[in-house]
Amino acid sequence: MPNDGHYEALEPLGGQTTLVRFTGAVQGRNIVWNVRLITLAHHYQTLSSCERRKGVRQFIAVGPIANGVGSATIALNLSCIDEPAVLKTVIMVCQWKRLGPGRHEYGETHRLGVSGSP
Repeated sequence: MPNDGHYEALEPLGGQTTLVRFTGAVQGRNIVWNVRLITLAHHYQTLSSCERRKGVRQFIAVGPIANGVGSATIALNLSCIDEPAVLKTVIMVCQWKRLGPGRHEYGETHRLGVSGSP
């Protein structure tokens, strides 16, 4: 079942983090996703100085999927989590054919706070 972009914002949009819920297919079955969206800058602030020196990449960390419910944390290189970001994320999660539990990093490494980085 394709997702029509419908989601429920469980926290306000426009900040560094939010929680959304939507329905999507994964591994051939429909589930309810509870997804924590965070900016890469917000994630960066949670890291140790050693981890910060290594840089950060965008990621999706999927937790266990059980009883028709899945959870994930997704870090995006954006200044804030707004409605377009949520809609694109819903589409990405619903179209990711082999999405399963674990951490999936993608994109280039960012060293935030370093000259030339966002």
